[in-house]
Amino acid sequence: MSEVPPTRMNQQVYKLKKKAAESGHKLLKKKADALKVKFRDYAKSIAETKSTMAADSSSAFFSLTQAEYAAGNFKQKVSEGSMTARVRVGAGIDNVAGVKLPVFTYYETGAATDNASLGLVGG
Repeated sequence: MSEVPPTRMNQQVYKLKKKAAESGHKLLKKKADALKVKFRDYAKSIAETKSTMAADSSSAFFSLTQAEYAAGNFKQKVSEGSMTARVRVGAGIDNVAGVKLPVFTYYETGAATDNASLGLVGG
């Protein structure tokens, strides 16, 4: 530091600077803790999803194999068909300690499933 004359006024200025620095550090610590908690929640949900993914993907592949065995190659009929999505994804913003985080939610549209047009009765 540069040489500061030791007066009461300078002592008061440095006390205020110290107090402001301590309060700023405390606020940043709260912010970091809140973000760590949110990160742990995200990591937990990702781990749960990954653990169920293996079983879900193997059952989906087996279902596809069964459908192709029963109906033949129906991929073209599915891609040409005019179907509406039953599940949609919505995007939003979550404010965690002043930090804006993207939040994605899924919701069902209530569209009816039309399995009659797939040609599954051909097997």
